[in-house]
Amino acid sequence: MAVKNFVVKESYNDSVVLMNAANVVRKKFGVKDVSAVMATPQNLELLSSLGLLSDGGKSAASSDLIFAVKTNDESAAAEMFKEFKSALAAAVPAEKSEGEIKNFDEALDSDASLILISIPGWYVRAEAEKAIRKGKNVMVFSDNVSLEDEIFLKNLAKEKNVLFMGPDCGTSIINGKGLGFANVVRKGNIGIVGASGSGIQEVTTIIHKLGFGISQAIGVGGRDIKKEVGAISMKQALDFFETDSETEAVVIISKPPDEAVAAEIIEKAKNSKKKYVINFLTLELKDFENISFASTLEDAALKACRLFDERVEVAKEDVNLKKIGGKFLRGLYSGGTLNYEALYILRNFEIYSNTPIDKSRKMKNPFKSEGHCLVDMGEDEFTRGYPHPMMDFTLRNQRIVAEARNPDVGVILLDCALGWGCHPDPAGELAGAVAEAKKINPEIVFITSITGTDADPQDYAQQKKKFEDTGVFVFPTNRQAVLAAKEVVF
Repeated sequence: MAVKNFVVKESYNDSVVLMNAANVVRKKFGVKDVSAVMATPQNLELLSSLGLLSDGGKSAASSDLIFAVKTNDESAAAEMFKEFKSALAAAVPAEKSEGEIKNFDEALDSDASLILISIPGWYVRAEAEKAIRKGKNVMVFSDNVSLEDEIFLKNLAKEKNVLFMGPDCGTSIINGKGLGFANVVRKGNIGIVGASGSGIQEVTTIIHKLGFGISQAIGVGGRDIKKEVGAISMKQALDFFETDSETEAVVIISKPPDEAVAAEIIEKAKNSKKKYVINFLTLELKDFENISFASTLEDAALKACRLFDERVEVAKEDVNLKKIGGKFLRGLYSGGTLNYEALYILRNFEIYSNTPIDKSRKMKNPFKSEGHCLVDMGEDEFTRGYPHPMMDFTLRNQRIVAEARNPDVGVILLDCALGWGCHPDPAGELAGAVAEAKKINPEIVFITSITGTDADPQDYAQQKKKFEDTGVFVFPTNRQAVLAAKEVVF
């Protein structure tokens, strides 16, 4: 097959906009090998690794846009490029509304107190530093930011008495506004600090369903809890909650911090006037006076709400699932912390993963399943040239159908995230792949959780119905879905 690169000179576009427009082409033409990127050196390297860089693309400048496709039909390639340009034009407003901020410099000079940055990681330091020095709080959605840059920016933010959230910060809820992937939840008296995007989503939505609400949910980025960073942002967030009159209890969510960092965070919580619930996934510790430790995300949300009403209970789904012997469990996750939680719940079984707790169970190839395995499809290897799997279901749908072709697969375990930033109809997107899989393997069992609320724009009830109409068993929390899969397979 031939590779065709279309180069558009001096045409800057956001990477997510480009990936979404490219996905429109993939769906319409049924072609997998399509990509659209700015021609930075890093992106040229990416296209080359994907086998999508032609000689014409190699000569493009960093300010140029490349639309790349692999096909034997040159006229079809031209049609795809035409469709891409139409999709791109539809995604970009023709005119700015009056009073709308037009560029980054205007944003820095505005009265906005928070700047959200989503650009290639190697540009983050320069732009974030400008914002911090202007006295802005900063949330960085971007990944691929060096550890050195993260430490520099977090120390600068601390010096300037502003908060740096990230990098790779997927979720925050600030003053009731969701940033990144965030759900619509009621305001309340429970604060959240999380080194986890999907973990924050899971906990905040369960709290909402239990009738309570969130004061602020502050994401800090997954590396904040490493010893090199020393939880700079997490400690700042805890200092904020200590003096916040709206917050009566605080939930901390993360994978296990490095030992010294965990000790510092716990000590800080011990000395607080607030009540704390701490969920360091895989670390089970004993409660201490004002601190309760939780073993799962569901447990963390429940314990936080029980600080105010001991009678609350998380709703359970009464589902009758038949046991399947001798079949494999395959988990295909969009939420990294949900995948990690599933691995922890199933820790007594031999489960492989691209993000294992036990490093001896690392998958040889994340694109090829082996034995029982749980795959985090939000990891970098899956998002090169594709939007995050909470926004785009191309790779996950392909993987669902591929798994169904293996007669040894008995259960496919999924997660489904609702809220701002997520796909407008995730259940509808997954349902088509599920239906195709069931035609191939009618006995295969699909189990999913839905991370969302009745107030989310996707409509929780409608999403649940779409799954159930396709024969998917739906659970309100990841923990419940994982336990259901466990009962079927093990």
